[in-house]
This record gives sequence, C-alpha cells and structure tokens, in this order.
Amino acid sequence: MITRRQIIPERLDDPHASREEIDASFRFIRLVNARLGGIRVLLRELEAERPRWPIDRPLRLLDLGTGVGDLPRAALRWADRRGLRLECMGIDLHPAVVELARREHADEPRLEIRALDAHRAVEEFGDASFDVVHAGMFLHHLPDAEILTVLRVMDRLARRRLVWNDLRRSALNRWLVWLLALPWHPSVRHDASVSVAKGFVASEMREFARRLELPSPRVRRAFAGRMVLVSTRRELGVAGQAGSR
Repeated sequence: MITRRQIIPERLDDPHASREEIDASFRFIRLVNARLGGIRVLLRELEAERPRWPIDRPLRLLDLGTGVGDLPRAALRWADRRGLRLECMGIDLHPAVVELARREHADEPRLEIRALDAHRAVEEFGDASFDVVHAGMFLHHLPDAEILTVLRVMDRLARRRLVWNDLRRSALNRWLVWLLALPWHPSVRHDASVSVAKGFVASEMREFARRLELPSPRVRRAFAGRMVLVSTRRELGVAGQAGSR
C-alpha cells in the first residue's frame, strides 16, 4: 500500500489544459468507468433504491465533478430499461469540460450539465434537493479538508443516499493503471498513476464518515480497485414504489 495520500496536481486539473489533453483524458475515463467498475458502483446503488423509487415524480440524481457526464447518462439508460423515471444533473467546474459534456448530451433533456463549484451546490439547489448524490473519481482531486467540506455539501443535498465512488490506493493498483494507460497520451499516463496515489483506503473513508457523523455509513471495496462510501437516510417525505417492465 502507498501509506499516505499524495496530493499531486493532475494535468486535467489545469484550467489551461489543451483540448487534446482533455479529449484523451475523458476517452480514458470513459473506458475506466465502463470497463473497470465506475458505472457498476452507481448502478448498484440505484438498484438498492428501487423498493422506494417515487411513483409521483422522477428520482433525482446529482453527479458532482461529472466530467463529460458518462455516469449519469449510463444511469438514464439503466432506468429506461427498467421503466423507471430518472432525472440527472451533472456539475463540473472546468469550462471546457462542461462545454464538451453539453454538446455530447444535447439530445438528452433529462440530463442537465451545469458549470458550478461543488461548494455552492447547496446555495444553488437547496437542502435535500436530490434523492441520490454521487461523486465518482472527484474527491481524490482534493486535500482532506476540502473533502470534508464537499462531503458535508453532499450530505445536505441528499434526501436518500450519498455515494462516494473513488479509487483504492495501493502500489499494485498504481502499477496496473499505469500499465493500462501506457498506450495513451502522456498526460493520461501521468494522471492515471497520480490519481491512484491520491486515492483512499477503507480506514480513511470511515474516518471521514465518523468526523461528519454521516448516517448509516458503509464502506466497501468494489471491482477493479474501487473504494465506495455509501450513506443512507430516511427520505424527508412520503416515498412510493415504482414497478419495472
């Protein structure tokens, strides 16, 4: 295991990153999410919500640090296959990434992409404004103090379920992801390796949950080097059930 988180800047975090670097990075991230567990984690948590899926409105999902919006788009496809109503909001701070995501999902009115700092999300949307609040491979970009702040924001926004879906830090995972990124653009190779070094172990996620007193926290390992923290709470209001086709 890499014993301590290494807060090293990533190329993608640079607001002046080139379009070539951004395109290459998100092609790689799409691959990682689709093949190596990112989408799987989110869909598992949505599946867990099915017994109390609202019948009088769509379930609302917020994706923080959404990038090009591949995770909420996958969630919409999943919901369509099951006859469930879902609306998604994705927020990201990088203007070029937001522009790319809006173009990519212009054909999907149920997915809105906004340029917004996660710190301002409660101010923008209000407490308990989303049923499920998800952050996928976003919080590892932040130092610990900022992680606590954003988790607190997520806790306030979530009516039912908070999902922190990130990378597990280990020397083996860092070597494997570097190997996977070897044929890609140099900025992708750099960011892939650095991202794992900035990832988390179970004890760290549990400590964040403890410090914030998150309700019903559960931490688990997931497929292909993922760590997941889920916090569930009773909905504020009456929930119904939605069937499936």
